[in-house]
Amino acid sequence: MTRHKGLSRIPMYSLVILTVIFCVFTLGYEKYAANRGQERLNKHALIIADDLWHFNTEGVVEYLRLAAEADHYERIEVVNHNGELFQSVTTQLPNTLEDFLIRLRLIPRVVLVSPVRSKTNIIGWIEAIWIPETLQVQTNVFLFLFMVFVSITLSGRIIREKQLLEQRVVARTNELAEANKTLRQEYRERLVMEEERKIIQQQLEQSRKMESLGLLAGGVAHDLNNVLSGIVTYPDLLLLDMPKDSPQRKSIETIRDSGLRAADIIQDLLTLARRGVVNKQLLDLNELIRQYGSSPEYHKLLGYYPQTEVRYDLEEPLAPVLGSPTALKKVIMNLISNGAEAQPGGGCLFIVSRNMYLEKPLQGLQPIAAGNYILFRVKDEGEGISPTDLQRIFEPFYTRKVMGRSGTGLGLTVVWGSIEDHNGGIDISSSPGAGTTIDIYLPVSTEKISPAEKEPPAELFGTHQTILVVDDEDHQRDIACAILKRLQYQVYAVASGEEAVAFVTNKKVDLVVLDMILTGGIDGFETYRQILELHPGQKAIIASGFSETDRVQKTHDLGAGICIRKPYTLQQLSVAVWKELQDSEQETFTL
Repeated sequence: MTRHKGLSRIPMYSLVILTVIFCVFTLGYEKYAANRGQERLNKHALIIADDLWHFNTEGVVEYLRLAAEADHYERIEVVNHNGELFQSVTTQLPNTLEDFLIRLRLIPRVVLVSPVRSKTNIIGWIEAIWIPETLQVQTNVFLFLFMVFVSITLSGRIIREKQLLEQRVVARTNELAEANKTLRQEYRERLVMEEERKIIQQQLEQSRKMESLGLLAGGVAHDLNNVLSGIVTYPDLLLLDMPKDSPQRKSIETIRDSGLRAADIIQDLLTLARRGVVNKQLLDLNELIRQYGSSPEYHKLLGYYPQTEVRYDLEEPLAPVLGSPTALKKVIMNLISNGAEAQPGGGCLFIVSRNMYLEKPLQGLQPIAAGNYILFRVKDEGEGISPTDLQRIFEPFYTRKVMGRSGTGLGLTVVWGSIEDHNGGIDISSSPGAGTTIDIYLPVSTEKISPAEKEPPAELFGTHQTILVVDDEDHQRDIACAILKRLQYQVYAVASGEEAVAFVTNKKVDLVVLDMILTGGIDGFETYRQILELHPGQKAIIASGFSETDRVQKTHDLGAGICIRKPYTLQQLSVAVWKELQDSEQETFTL
């Protein structure tokens, strides 16, 4: 390519050089012709000197005519030393062509003057208007140089075409030489594409399986929540009226606690279905780690694995994250529990938190975009995970844990769903015998963490404020009404959103306890929106066990308060009602 480019420039270079040669020749030849013309006029002055001295006009006229014709003068004059005209001769120059070229200034009119001397005295002057005959010579030179330029151009083109032909031959030879290599490469690429297709197919099948399991889990969880509501809530009502030393108290507490543990499992199913109620707030992840580290569950875990040493490396301060404390505590608990169980013979379990900035996207289990994150890492020195198991550890009910001690097989599935809900990412590295490292990336929030609110007392009683319970399940309405009446509120209940709107049209209430999914009519969001049209600023809390996060968020945006998860306890409902009403009616509450 470079050689061809150089060859293509040869005609341009030669044109410039030949143009310079022609210009130099023209200027030089013009100067040469002018000097020759002056020399000839000087000779004419020398010849006519005697005739001018003797005033032989006839001889001068004849000679000047011959000189004008011979030297191509348009006019020639002789004057004496007094400036008087002695003789003048005019010819027929220029002809039509010369006149045209003179007008174009291609041929100049040159004035030549020479003194006429007799010995050493100047006796007059001879003046001629000379039309140079240099154009023909210049034309011939131009044509010659043009032919040279044409020859150079043609020669360069021939050479260039020859080289192009040689290169085509070489290129074609290289193409043929690379043909087998290209075919082999394409074959390898097809093998890789086939492997990638199989992986994508597996991922698609996995996604469909997770989706199916999620739908199943969501439906089961919804029904179980309704069943568990009575098991979780009525024991609280019984305990309120039961003496502290009653022998039945421990049994009733066991029933309640069993229901709460079942509710936690149901919440895991809702997380799997991606339909759990998530209340997000600004959190310090280190504080959540420390809370779990001081919990009874954590000390119970270490009791199973006394040879496991836990080492903390927490960066302070950590940037805040926007998330659900309940969901993130489960993430922390499940990962630490997995890490401890991965090394039954003992070893070190490393718990790490870091502020981290990803300059470029990270390909973990899923792509993680560049940006600011909080890194939560759990690293063990255990047996590691085989490549086959590594592909399945986030599947529901897939577990290698000790049954009866460690859970249901939903732990890592809950981790996956929770991190997805928090717009985070997961990266995992492991190999048999080399331990496992799980990295959790949570996006940093730019907001600042507000000071923690003062926790309200465990039991809060009202002073007969009016509360409307909106729920389409009969026993759910009965449970809520029983709790709220026991807490000294005046309670009303309706079974649909339309009934709720009709009720508040005629009677204003202090608070609405609103279910999000109301079958057979408008849902909780639309119900609250219509209530606000009648009573702007109406206070409300959300009570739901199976609701889409975006509908909950939209209801919050309208002005609804806290969202509590079914099945709720007496304490959870009383605290939620107290927090929503305390701004305007705090003075009416008594302990």
